[in-house]
Amino acid sequence: MNSTFIVNFVGTATPSTIKQLAAITHENDGKWLISKVNFIEEQVAAVIKVEVPTAKVQTVKEAFHSYPDLLVQIVDCDTTPHQSDTIYQIRLDANDRYGIVNEITHVLDNQGIHILDMDCQRVFIAGGGGVSSSLFTANLAIRLPAEIAIQDVAKELEALSEDTRVIIET
Repeated sequence: MNSTFIVNFVGTATPSTIKQLAAITHENDGKWLISKVNFIEEQVAAVIKVEVPTAKVQTVKEAFHSYPDLLVQIVDCDTTPHQSDTIYQIRLDANDRYGIVNEITHVLDNQGIHILDMDCQRVFIAGGGGVSSSLFTANLAIRLPAEIAIQDVAKELEALSEDTRVIIET
């Protein structure tokens, strides 16, 4: 039987640190189901969903905790898979503005929509005549309650501003 948990960590590390942690997981017959690892210089922030045989969970968890320069938090998670027919990938494009991420999450939260993944990017655009702006893009994986239609969610998000566009990717 397998167990699943989520590891969050921040601190000082190198790509070889991540490689060592992945190797320890693999050596214990486990795998990283989802991983988000971001480096800025030698600082790392990561969230990793790990599946490992129950008998080897403690060994893998201890491996993550064994790095003194990492602040580690581990949370056991529900192994019930999400229903794939209620998970959608969407992309939201808009002119960047203060509070846009808060607006998006507020709309989704008010409808009981779960954000499974959210990746935001801002691109600076230099225009003629000294005018410049930024474009905002968010790629989201969301899980909808059964009573909510994805088209309604897209319309509500697009109502945030005139320039907001939502593309349903799946």
